[in-house]
Amino acid sequence: MTVIEPFRGLRYDPARVDGSDVIAPPYDVVSADDVAALLGQSLYNIAHIESVPGEGDAKYEAAASALRAWEDDGVLRRDDAPAYYAYEQRFAVPGESRQAIRRVFFTRMHISSREAGIVRPHEATLSAAKEDRLRLLKATHTNVSPIFAMFSDPDHSAAMILNTATQKPPAFEARDGRGDEHRLWVIDNPADIEGLTSAVAAAPVTIADGHHRYETALNFLREREAAGGATEAERSLLTGLVPQEDPGLIILPIHRLIRASAIPADFAARLETLYAIEDVGAATEAAASIDGLLHRLRSADPTVPTFGLLGLIPGRMHLLTAQMPHVMEAMPKRLSAASKAIDVLVLNDTVLEPILGLDVAARAAGEHIGFTEDAHKAWHAINRNEYHLAFLVRNVQPEQVVAIADEGELMPQKSTFYYPKLATGMVLNPLD
Repeated sequence: MTVIEPFRGLRYDPARVDGSDVIAPPYDVVSADDVAALLGQSLYNIAHIESVPGEGDAKYEAAASALRAWEDDGVLRRDDAPAYYAYEQRFAVPGESRQAIRRVFFTRMHISSREAGIVRPHEATLSAAKEDRLRLLKATHTNVSPIFAMFSDPDHSAAMILNTATQKPPAFEARDGRGDEHRLWVIDNPADIEGLTSAVAAAPVTIADGHHRYETALNFLREREAAGGATEAERSLLTGLVPQEDPGLIILPIHRLIRASAIPADFAARLETLYAIEDVGAATEAAASIDGLLHRLRSADPTVPTFGLLGLIPGRMHLLTAQMPHVMEAMPKRLSAASKAIDVLVLNDTVLEPILGLDVAARAAGEHIGFTEDAHKAWHAINRNEYHLAFLVRNVQPEQVVAIADEGELMPQKSTFYYPKLATGMVLNPLD
């Protein structure tokens, strides 16, 4: 059973700050230039805590010092009573001409090991990022940014509570640099708290985003237990929960870019043993060119692995369609049907690793491979000769992520890009 509970959130006082000046994207999707811009945007931007510059212990101490100072000054205020927090994002869907709405709620969720099968990951993680987050957590004793997780809400009971909560004026609101809207409401009605608690308890949850933060919280809990005991607050972490049926739950694809040093001379010939290769036109700077390839990719049979390919022949675009069942026979026998239905896994196990020699370690090192969510940026990278092949992939669906977690399997890193990210700074979770 998934255990969640309301908490006394630490929130910006809207009378002291403009929300648009103080929120930030999560630490792992901002560049050094982005961080510099956020730090200059406001003395109280959450990046001063989440992404504080510096080296060694000093930077984590600076983050903790800033957090204490903001609380002492009243810029951040602790709510008097425990609550859940409804969070609505209104945003433009990349590559489409529509607006979407996603409704989430923030809670404290109890931490459990992967083996317990209650909170399930779907992606592998890197150790370096976990060490950085652990040092920040120890210094601030606060969950600054949430993880993002999905739960099943088949009768839409949780969605109805969130829909009702968000009809009132928000307690806090902001607009980010992309123009997306972020709004927050306090849910303190006992019936609504009970309704959300029960809805989430009915089934396991699946981590959508924030695997490093979750594993950091688990490592911190183990350290605290080894030291003689952990508090109840330290046994949980700040989580944004979304019904997996929410139509605003958008996952973007993450395309693969390959450098020439990884491409063998017989690449095309070996590729043809498993894939039909179709020339679909000239790759030009005009957006319609790449959009046309993406349309063909998205329109292809979803049960047959299919990829867009740039760079096979200079200036041309190609569509790769798996020759079935040969491609499935080339996949590792240990994988479940759920994993074999994920295009990016098929690409890894039939092309990137066996033909290009990019195994798990090589993909993690990143010397010969890059990633982008933007197919037009992929074209520019090929055109500028920064990379020499680009594989365009289809997006994974939420139900596919859940199916992978149900099997106890993991997708490779950079398989899913949940869009938009949950903003950091909407509400913080002190561990006391």
